[in-house]
Amino acid sequence: MTGVALSLEDAQFLGGIDAAVRLTPAFRLGIENLDVADYKKPVPGGRKHPLEPVRMVLDEAMRRHTRQNAASSDSWLGPRLHAALRLSRREAGSRDVWRFLGLWAADYVRWRFGPEPDETDPQKSAAGERFIGPDYKQALARLWWMSELFRNGGDYTTAALALTNQDIINNFFRSGTAHHRPTALAVLEVLPRSGDGQQLPDGRAANALSKAIQVAASTLLLDAVAVDVPLDGAARRYWEEQGRSGDYDPRPFFDELPEGPDDPSVPQKSLEIMTRLLAELFAEAPVRGRIKD
Repeated sequence: MTGVALSLEDAQFLGGIDAAVRLTPAFRLGIENLDVADYKKPVPGGRKHPLEPVRMVLDEAMRRHTRQNAASSDSWLGPRLHAALRLSRREAGSRDVWRFLGLWAADYVRWRFGPEPDETDPQKSAAGERFIGPDYKQALARLWWMSELFRNGGDYTTAALALTNQDIINNFFRSGTAHHRPTALAVLEVLPRSGDGQQLPDGRAANALSKAIQVAASTLLLDAVAVDVPLDGAARRYWEEQGRSGDYDPRPFFDELPEGPDDPSVPQKSLEIMTRLLAELFAEAPVRGRIKD
């Protein structure tokens, strides 16, 4: 692991990284090491998480995808990262956790957001926010939370689809409406898909729909328009403990999606309601370059 002097054993406890850590351009480029051991701090109520499965899926993502097209790895990696790193939502809401992981997996962050390996100009290094930034910017947090919000119960298919569109990640994901499951899944129903149905290639459409949803959400109470059902706390705790037992092997899921927490699926009626509403919004949304009849 390049650039961070921590062993896997040290890294098993998800302690935080003090904000005083200075990520120099040379470190972000990978030509300077950083020993973060002196900056580790415990997180109150923090639990141990085996990170070997996380390391496996990161390495496999970098093996399967070229650096020149690293963005294409998001769809493959997101659900598998989520299944390998079985955090509670409370743990995932801690910025310290992601700061730790951003430095622990600095090689992946550089691969995903940095320049070519032979680049020597530190000013072209990966941005610091990709290591320790907010959840919509930090390299691992954005994938984990996208998979959390866009999965449909234990099925990650919708999460993998959402992660094919960078504008969903960069725009809609940042809004509070992404936490309303019927809305999040309806977005995927409305946006144009590729011929095989496996990708959402139109970034302009995603941006336009996201803006339209924000405007509508300012006057509509989405929870009342399309009622969702509560997540299953017991199922979530069982899923988390399965991951922390140390027995989870991600390799059988390299070519098929893993299973997420056994939450109830989004009610079909609510999904249909939101799909109709978003389809109407999208029909009127000003999509740059789209010619209306």
